[in-house]
Amino acid sequence: MSASPVEENERRKSQTADIPRVEWLVGAVGLMVVMSAIGVLIYEEVAGNKSPPDVKLSVEAITPLRNGYLVKVRAANEGGEPAARVPITVELRSEGEEVETREIQFEYLPAHSIRDAGVFFSADPRQGELRLEASGYEEP
Repeated sequence: MSASPVEENERRKSQTADIPRVEWLVGAVGLMVVMSAIGVLIYEEVAGNKSPPDVKLSVEAITPLRNGYLVKVRAANEGGEPAARVPITVELRSEGEEVETREIQFEYLPAHSIRDAGVFFSADPRQGELRLEASGYEEP
């Protein structure tokens, strides 16, 4: 036989009462986390920093290798918009003269991010001056 509507309603109430308070608490915390994330995304879209890419370059390390030298370059996008295909020229100069020039490209620099890359030189960069220059970008 099937249960009457009254019995079915009592059975459902009994099942709801069996859910521990911890589960309700965890569910509420999860809902707050999801709603907070959605709120942050909406805020960033509406009122976030929309300044153009601002690429700051620096030399992080110079490492001697068996066949030359590795220069680690750091690119920090301090702007509010991302940049794609950012060409970087690394020039080694000594006594005002160009010794070697290398080029690298950062494929994608998100807003407010840092990316590292490396270039190889045959001459010792520690004996000269390194010049770094970003020459442009594409909008992703």
